[in-house]
Amino acid sequence: MNNISQILSEIKLEEERNLNFLHLTANENQMSNTARSFLGSKICERYFFGAGENDIVDFGHLTALGFKGVANLVTTAENAAKEMLHASSVNLNVLSGVHAMMSAILSTTNPGDAVMTVPLEYGGHFATKKIVEVMGRKHTYAEYDLENLKFDTKKIAKKFKEENIKALYLDVSYYLNPHNLKEIREAIGDQAIIIYDASHTIGLMMGQQFQSPLDEGADVICANTHKTLPGPHKGMIAFKDEELAKNANAIINKCLYSTPHITHLIALAITILEMKEFGIEYAKQIIKNSNAIAEAFVKLGYEVRKANTGRYSENHQVHIFIDDKGEKLPMYQNLINNNISTNFENTELTTNLKMYIRLGTAEITHRGMKEQEMIIIADLIDRAIKGQDVKQKVLELNSNFTKIMYSFDKN
Repeated sequence: MNNISQILSEIKLEEERNLNFLHLTANENQMSNTARSFLGSKICERYFFGAGENDIVDFGHLTALGFKGVANLVTTAENAAKEMLHASSVNLNVLSGVHAMMSAILSTTNPGDAVMTVPLEYGGHFATKKIVEVMGRKHTYAEYDLENLKFDTKKIAKKFKEENIKALYLDVSYYLNPHNLKEIREAIGDQAIIIYDASHTIGLMMGQQFQSPLDEGADVICANTHKTLPGPHKGMIAFKDEELAKNANAIINKCLYSTPHITHLIALAITILEMKEFGIEYAKQIIKNSNAIAEAFVKLGYEVRKANTGRYSENHQVHIFIDDKGEKLPMYQNLINNNISTNFENTELTTNLKMYIRLGTAEITHRGMKEQEMIIIADLIDRAIKGQDVKQKVLELNSNFTKIMYSFDKN
C-alpha cells in the first residue's frame, strides 16, 4: 500500500503549484473568497431539502431537518438569475455541466426522439453524443461552420424536416461570438426544442454583454458554473416558458438528483448574487481584455482568429494560431516550465483549420487584470514558447494580483 503521507504531500505540492501558476484557460476561473469560504463548512455533510416549516421538512415518506438560511439565499439567487437571464424559472440543483446537459435533454425529450448536437471537431462536447444515445434518443449532428463561427441554418432545417428531429442542443465550446440563434429558430420552426449550452458564456449573459438566448429563440439554457460565471464546479438550468419549466422541473427534482450538494449550492448562490451586483463591469472588462491580448499577439507577429463581428472576440476566448511556431508538446512544456497554463486546440486532424491556443481571459479579469497586463502576458507567452526563461517575470505578475475583484470580498 502506498504511503498516504507521501500521496497527500504530492497533492500539497500541486496546490502550491496552482497558486504560483498564471492560469489562462477558457474553461476555468477563481471564486471569490466569500463564495469559497463555505466549501469547507461542516454543513457539507448534510442533505438540503429546503427550509420546511419550523426547521422541519416533511415529504410524508421522509421527514428531515430544514435549512431556512440556505433556502432564503438560494431563492434570492434564483430570482436574480431569472432577472439576468430573462427566464421564467431557474434550477440550481443540478450538479455539473454534464448533469445539466443530461437533465435538460431527459426532461424535454422522450425515448426515441431525435436530438441534434454539435460535432466534437467543431467544438461540441465530447460526451454529448454518447449521452444522447444511452438515454435512448436518436442522434444526429448539426452543420457548423467553425471557420466563420456560425451554424448553417439551411442544412440544419433540411435535417430537421427529413429526420423529424425534436431538439437541437447547442454545445459549442470553440466560439468567439454569439450564435445565429434567431436564424436557427426561424429555420426550424416554433415546435422544436432549442437547448443552449451556455457553460462558457453564462457569466457574460448575466453581465448583459452577450446574447440573451431565451429572447432570441432558445427554450432552455443549461450550463456549468465555473467559467465566465466564476462559481464552484456545479450546474444550472434556466427555462423560458413556465409550462415547460414546470414539467421539466417535476422530472429533474423528483428523480435526477437526491442532494444539490449544499455547500456548492451556497457558493453558487453567492456567485450569482455577485454577478447581479458586479457582473456588467466584470463582463465588459473580460471582452476588453480579450481584444487587448489579441491585438498584442498580432503585434508580435501571430495570426489571431477574428469573431464574425470584425473584432477578435466578443467573449472570454482568444484563438491564437501557433501551427507555424513549432511542435505542440515542446511548446506546451515551455509554457509549463514558465508557470503558464492554457489550452492548445488541434483541429487539423478533422478539418483544414490549424492548431491554436484557446486562451481565456475570465480568470485573470476576475483577479483584476486589465488591458496593460494583457500586453505583458502576450509578451511572456511569446518568449516562453520560444524557449526563453520568463518564470520569474510570471511569478512577479502573478503575485501582484492575489485578490478577487467584482465580488463581495473586502479587498
